[in-house]
Formats: sequence, structure tokens, C-alpha cells
Amino acid sequence: MSTLDLAHHIGGHARPASPVLEQRNPARLDEVVARVPEATADDVGDAVAAANAALPGLSGVEARADALHAIGEALMARRSDLGLLIARETGKTVVDAQGEVMRAARLFRFFGGEALRIVGERYASVRPGVTVEVSYDPVGVVGAITPWNFPVAIPAWKIAPALAYGDAVVWKPSEHASAVAAALMEVIAGAGLPAGAVNMVLGAGGAGRALCAAPLEALSFTGSEATGRVVREAVTARGARCQAEMGGVNGLIVLADADLDAAAEAVVNGAYFAAGQRCTATSRIIVDRQVFAPLVARVGERMRALRIGDPSDPATQVGPLVSARQKSAVQDGIAAMAARGRRPVEAGRGAAAPECFVDPVLFDSMSPDDPLAQEEVFGPVAGVMVVDGYEAALETLNRVRFGLCGGLFTRSLKHAEHFKRHARVGMAMINLPTAGVDYHAPFGGMKASSYGPREQGRAAREFFTVTRTAYQAP
Repeated sequence: MSTLDLAHHIGGHARPASPVLEQRNPARLDEVVARVPEATADDVGDAVAAANAALPGLSGVEARADALHAIGEALMARRSDLGLLIARETGKTVVDAQGEVMRAARLFRFFGGEALRIVGERYASVRPGVTVEVSYDPVGVVGAITPWNFPVAIPAWKIAPALAYGDAVVWKPSEHASAVAAALMEVIAGAGLPAGAVNMVLGAGGAGRALCAAPLEALSFTGSEATGRVVREAVTARGARCQAEMGGVNGLIVLADADLDAAAEAVVNGAYFAAGQRCTATSRIIVDRQVFAPLVARVGERMRALRIGDPSDPATQVGPLVSARQKSAVQDGIAAMAARGRRPVEAGRGAAAPECFVDPVLFDSMSPDDPLAQEEVFGPVAGVMVVDGYEAALETLNRVRFGLCGGLFTRSLKHAEHFKRHARVGMAMINLPTAGVDYHAPFGGMKASSYGPREQGRAAREFFTVTRTAYQAP
């Protein structure tokens, strides 16, 4: 297959910049998918200027709604080829990738509807004859920094609400998903938006730092906790608003009364699908001692049946990690567990796995203080912690600095209701995998997992609009 040279995509302008990074197919490292340049501060400045110039043209509500619907329809029409491109560039299985394209399409369509539902409020004043009106106005120019694990859906849930509420966007995708980003930009460019409404700048850390330093009104980030902390400090230091989603070390509790077959399926889904590269992935399996042995047996049997291989094959269930560097980081996480005397009960081929593949790993004896129990590994690795009863399980689940999502398998309505109120997570899953959320519902976590307002659904309005209150006397 051909290699996409993206040297002329920065800011929508032709640039003489030389490629600085090659993104290779993680399932076949001899295949270069894209050559990616690093945007400079000048490139980012041009993109911000283009976005500012586009703002007046975004004032028409119906035009924005029509454009968002057009993007959604175009994405649906390109489900197959975009799914294959995602598989080729990031290693996501093609079935999962095609589902992601459909999710992104529905996100754009959802916010096309929201563009027509922007409402205001009117209050009775405490002063006779005075009216009080509240409106929700565009923030202005918004930056977006997105990761490679959902290279279409996460940009969609940032770009779509920004456009719906009248903002212009400067977007830096991950350097590991630049070809996919260019394809999404091609779709957006054909939707009839004003020139400069959405601008893409490419590159790695340097481009991200330049965007954080740019004169934006707001910036939305999804990525690692360490990078998110740097982004937040840079953006808020100059008075701009910041939204950051930074992953988690998500726990799934399995109580003695749980449906163990369903729980085992949820463990495998949450921990190993997408090669564990989801911020909502399960890494901690917190199990009541009474069902430890039968649950681990079921999970192991299901793991051994997983189809691992070429992500472009529709039969594949687990593909490679996104890059050799990511594989090395995951192997370091596994080695850190081994250094503490932990031995996996399921480990596949281990270091002998080819290319960027890491076979799913399950540790059946993990302490709450182990590295895997405290830090995000972001790979197909999970560990089991044994507890006695619901109270101990909940305490263990909450005993981390992250709080994105957590799950509970039980037949007890009492425990389910208590969990929804007392799990220190932004999203609680009852008898479901930790991974898997609806596109029209708020997304976000607590503690170190998230900063700022929620993403997705109507909750997105809080970040992408400014609340204005107007008082008027006769």
C-alpha cells in the first residue's frame, strides 16, 4: 500500500517542512503508513488566525447543523475504507474500527441536532420592571489534542460540539494517527463549513506545546495523566479554560452472587479488547474469595479462545499495540509485576510475540500496592485481587488516585444502588464491562482521571459556551 506524505497538511497550508516521523503499520513494521511533519509555532499561529477569521461565518445555526449532519452522513458512507485505514495505522481491529467510524458519525449527527436546540433562559428580576436573560454564546477558538486509540471518535466528540455551539477549532491529532486524521479532515472540508472553521496541525510533543501556548480561549485534551497535567498547567496559567481526560486504573468488582459467565466475558472485553488500549479498560479485577477460582478459570478459558492477529482480518479480536515504543512500555509494566514476584496465570507468547503484538496477560495474585494496581499500563494486562465481601471490594476499588470508571457484577439491588453512589468514579457500570459508553451521555471521571467539565451529550455545552447574563430596564 502507498505511504501518505502529510508534509503539506499543516494548518491547511503548503509548507516546506520535512517529515520528522514515520508511522508504521504496527502489524507489519516494514510498511510505512504516513510521514508526519512537526508543526511549528508559526504553523499553529496561522491555524489560530484562520480559525479567528472563520468565527463570523459560523453564526448561522442552520448552516452549522446542516454541516454537522453532512459530516455524519459522509462518515457513514466511508465506514469501510476508514475502518481499514484505522486498522492499518493504529492496529485496531477492523470490526472495532468500523464501529468507531459509525460512532463518530452519530456524534456529528447528534450535535447537528444540538445546534438547533441552543436555548436561553429568562428570569423574573427582584427589581420591578427589570428583565434578566441568560444566553449561551460561543467561546471562540478552541484547541483540541486527541490520542490515537480512538482516532475518529474522540476528535468527533470535541470538534462536533465546538462547531455546534459556534466555535472554531485548531486540532492536533496524535502523530500515530495522522493518516486517519487527514482522512477525517477531508470529510470535514467537504461539509460546507467556512474556510478555517476546523484547522489541523500535525506532529508530536512540539506541536502540542505550541498549541498549548497559542492564544486560544479553551483547549480540550485527551491522553495520559502526565501529559494532561502539563497541558492543564500551561493552558490555565494564561487564563484559558481547559478540559482534560487522562485515563484510569479501572476496577471491576465480582461478588459471590454474580453471574460468573457474564462477569468473565466482561473481564475479557474490558481488559483485552482493543489490546487494552482504552482509557476505560479493566486492569483491576476485584473478586470475592468465594468465586475466585471459578472466575479465573472462566477468564483463562475465554482468553485462550481469543483470535489474535492481523487487525484487517474481520475474524481478529485482538490486534497489536500502536507502536514498538508502546509495546516496550507495556512489557516494562509486566516486568515491574514480575520484579515483585507476580507470575501470570495466562501470558501467551510473551516477549516472543512478533511486531507490536503483546498477548493478553492475567495475573491471578495482585496486591493493591502493585504497579499494575496503581498506574495505567495501557495494554492487554490485568490482575486479580481477592477480597472478602462487598465493603472490602469497594474500599479496594476506591484506593487509587484515578477515578474514571468502575464496575460491579452482582444480583443484589442493594449493592448495586450503593455502588452507584459510593464508587469514587465518574462512570459506574453495573453488570457491564468497564469499557463501553453511549455517545449522547456525559463522559468523564473523578480525581486524577479528569479535569474540567464533562464531555459528550448535552453536558458538552458547559465547556464550549460562555454563559452571558443580561439585565434590562425599560
